[in-house]
Amino acid sequence: LSTAPYSRVVQREGSDHRQRTTQTTVSEEGGRGSSDHYLIMAKVGEGDARWIVSDRQDGTNVNQWHWQETDVFQWCQHKLKQEVLCPANNIKLREHFSSSSSARSSNSDQFIVELLEAKTTGEAYINTRKGKLIAGYELKVVLPFKAKRKKDEVMCEGTMEFPYVGDENADEDVEMEVVVATGTERALGDAAKQEILRVHRPKLVEEMNAFVEVLSKGGPALEKGATPQSVAKAAQTEKPAPAAKQEDPKREAKEKPKAAEGTKTIEFKEEFYCRPRDLYECYMDQGRVMAYTRSECRIVPVAGEPFTMFGGAITGVQVELVPEKRIVQRWRSSSWPEGVTSLVTMTFEEPSEGRTVLKLTQTGIPEEDAYGNANAAEVALQGWRQQIWGRVRQCFGYGC
Repeated sequence: LSTAPYSRVVQREGSDHRQRTTQTTVSEEGGRGSSDHYLIMAKVGEGDARWIVSDRQDGTNVNQWHWQETDVFQWCQHKLKQEVLCPANNIKLREHFSSSSSARSSNSDQFIVELLEAKTTGEAYINTRKGKLIAGYELKVVLPFKAKRKKDEVMCEGTMEFPYVGDENADEDVEMEVVVATGTERALGDAAKQEILRVHRPKLVEEMNAFVEVLSKGGPALEKGATPQSVAKAAQTEKPAPAAKQEDPKREAKEKPKAAEGTKTIEFKEEFYCRPRDLYECYMDQGRVMAYTRSECRIVPVAGEPFTMFGGAITGVQVELVPEKRIVQRWRSSSWPEGVTSLVTMTFEEPSEGRTVLKLTQTGIPEEDAYGNANAAEVALQGWRQQIWGRVRQCFGYGC
């Protein structure tokens, strides 16, 4: 007889805990037969210990099967402070600043820049589940600097800031801003800022991007060439002893308002009868902005400069400006929860002469405003269309 491709359980016997299985067989001649097999089933407490599933008294999360969160914020602080943004320990960064300081240039405002100790705030953690990694982080990195002008050795100070290093922007270049200390002579500060953005920003962004890549793939565990299962162990061995007691970042994350836990994105396109230069200046020229908003504002068309609109109801920083082509800003509304900012990107295209197409994308809008209203994205969208670009049409006659 040959075994048939099917079998069935007929019944379970009574108190003796036996299970009878009837196996149907078919012979080569087509005849059928059957036989019964009895399996002895153990009572509770009488089974083989090797097959008993029980809680481990040592609390081990075998093969990282259960969800586990590991705080790696202190590792991030140490990594940025002692390695990534420290020329003394980062050979690539040291060579870059040494070569730029010794290079000869016709620019009379050339500066020698010295980096100080980086300071990091925020939170960072690695979640593991079934051996998979999920990195979550929201960091702000501030890098103080001193800049000495070569021609007269006049010194100015300030900070290079990475205002938002977040997991939602892991596939984008890290943003960097330069803020000169209050009281610095305007011409000196502008010259130092422009040189830092032009000469040093690309290298610093490159180093920060590399840091984000390591953090996104496991942080301390990835550095050791380890598997996701060793993240928790590596995080414990790598982080330095804290100098003082700090608040638990995970506790702070749970206590944040709901608006900080999720964000939304808006996108829209508008057409105008004008040249791209005209539309660009409507947003970058302070006089024009005051004309159509009918309120106080501060607009300086220089990357790294802060701006305000509608008497301070809208604030932010100019991140990237390409005249007639592109505007990128860090942007927030005063009605949003404290510390929440978004990223606005505007592009200007001229598909035909005298006709401009504006495309605007705004990411990082909170789900709720500071008062619990769940329409922050809709308010932002209507504000752009009615209070800004709608008024530009009416004021300057660029309507389509």
